[in-house]
Amino acid sequence: MGYNAEEEFQLEWIKNHHMEDKDAIMKKQAEEESAANTQERLTRGKKMRRNPAAWELPMPEDEIDLHGFTAEEAAEAVERRIDDLLFAGLSVLRIIHGGGNPEYGNVKHIIDRKVRSEWRNRVVFYKVEPDNAGSSIMKIGKPRPSITKKSKK
Repeated sequence: MGYNAEEEFQLEWIKNHHMEDKDAIMKKQAEEESAANTQERLTRGKKMRRNPAAWELPMPEDEIDLHGFTAEEAAEAVERRIDDLLFAGLSVLRIIHGGGNPEYGNVKHIIDRKVRSEWRNRVVFYKVEPDNAGSSIMKIGKPRPSITKKSKK
């Protein structure tokens, strides 16, 4: 098929001049701006209360689910599990205590209290998971001998 001089000129011009799809470019820019605005809105609008160090928790080796237990039953079950873990040579326990049900007593509060008092010689680390307030991570160490004050004679 033969082209006349004007058509050949136009074909040569098209080969040498890159044509851009301005609609596609504008659409891409709008999507990028939208993504940037969404990311900014997510980080700015959220309350940044989580400490990044809080995410560095030990990986649980075992877990116990305390749903349906009364507060006292839960404390006994966790104490038995701590003994079992020490016997098995494991040390990190996830305790799923839930948000609290007044009918059963607040399981989390009694576990917290036991960690601070009765189990303080065995529990090395105890913290609520930052991404799930219904569970905690507990690291258990070997029982330490209690320190008693020497009496002066």
